[in-house]
Amino acid sequence: MFKPDALSRPLNILVLEPYGGGSHATLYKGWQKYSRHHFAVLELPGRHWKWRSRHSSLTLALQAKNLAQSGQCFDVIFCSEMLNLAEWRGLASDPLARLPAVVYFHENQFTYPLSPGQKRDYHFAYNNLLSAIAADQIWFNSEFHRADFAAAAIAWLRRMPDYPHHESLELALRDSLVLPPGIDPPGNSNSHRFSSPPVIGWVARWEHDKRPDRFVQAIRGLVERKLDFRLLVLGKQSSAPDEALRELLDVSGDRVLHCGFEPDRIRYWDLLRQIDIIVSTADHEFFGIAIIEALHAGARPLLPARLSYPEILDPPTMTAAEKQACLYLRDQDLESALELTLTQMNTSGPANSVSNPDVTRFKWENLAVRYDHAMDRIVAQAN
Repeated sequence: MFKPDALSRPLNILVLEPYGGGSHATLYKGWQKYSRHHFAVLELPGRHWKWRSRHSSLTLALQAKNLAQSGQCFDVIFCSEMLNLAEWRGLASDPLARLPAVVYFHENQFTYPLSPGQKRDYHFAYNNLLSAIAADQIWFNSEFHRADFAAAAIAWLRRMPDYPHHESLELALRDSLVLPPGIDPPGNSNSHRFSSPPVIGWVARWEHDKRPDRFVQAIRGLVERKLDFRLLVLGKQSSAPDEALRELLDVSGDRVLHCGFEPDRIRYWDLLRQIDIIVSTADHEFFGIAIIEALHAGARPLLPARLSYPEILDPPTMTAAEKQACLYLRDQDLESALELTLTQMNTSGPANSVSNPDVTRFKWENLAVRYDHAMDRIVAQAN
């Protein structure tokens, strides 16, 4: 039987990343910081994702070949789902093409939400499927994502006229793992102090799939009820003017403490620690790293009882009643849930609110060993 410490030497991991930015880059950089393994990273600029998906198998095969010719040796490949691993293996030279490979699914193109008026291109979705089948193992960022991808991909395959090969995907999914991405809060962070009046926070992208219109509607209701609160908006925003954001700023007035993405991580965490209640209204969330960061900074969650949220609000120390108090069932329940929480905090302070969920299990210093052991197992089974 394999034991996690069966491999005494650190592994040499070759990271292939077509989209070297955002959550993709944050994941392998966070893991690398706390890992006992060694990493060589080949990454392409994090822009033009469709073109990256098309050409990255060839580009990264040529770059990997140059690394091998320079004398570097590797034990295993780690890539994101944006790489067509089947193509890469066909284009890569030996022995690189025969190395065991792990594909990490940050998102997938079967269920990633489309912009209004956009039509799904199943070429990219099928790339995801081929990578999953070509990999020695698939890692997902949440159980919700694994189930969501499996249901959509297998249903699509079964609609094909012949040779659907859904059994190959089902076999690949059978051995897949859920390994959530981690957070790496700054070491000089201070403990959270609840504000008076309480601060409501938003940390998601200000885009249609996060449904900011629902958030604005709830905030408008709180203002009309003359409840005392402040507002802090940290999510990335598009360059185009947004009606919902304009409405939020107009309705909230001087309640807004900050509005806009903060790229400086120290300043970002300083702002996170000002949030008392973190809110999501999303229709789409494969994981929710920004929510995890806000929880670690001390915010109490009010999240939809769907997507990945019930899963991340599941620490052993949290009771069923506490978990239920952090989730709302219907979109129209958010306003009343916020009103109740604000009333509690304004009258009795944090002592009268539920305990915040413990998210220390998502810190990279705790997660990296799980990643390392999973990779040890992959290499041991391949040898």
